[in-house]
Amino acid sequence: MQKQIDALPDWTFKVEEVSAGVYKLRATHNRGPSIELSGVDPEELLKRAQKDAEEMERSLKISRPAP
Repeated sequence: MQKQIDALPDWTFKVEEVSAGVYKLRATHNRGPSIELSGVDPEELLKRAQKDAEEMERSLKISRPAP
């Protein structure tokens, strides 16, 4: 399952069932950074990844040079 989150338009979230009841999530920013999580609840993985991506997004904005 691939998902876009409106609040994070530069991120793509992909969840795969890698074993019976075990899921792997990979969130990728269009500039390259990514987050990987695994667990048994795909909705919880999405929530955790969204929180992590929001934090990473703030870091990316801080590190960008001012125009």
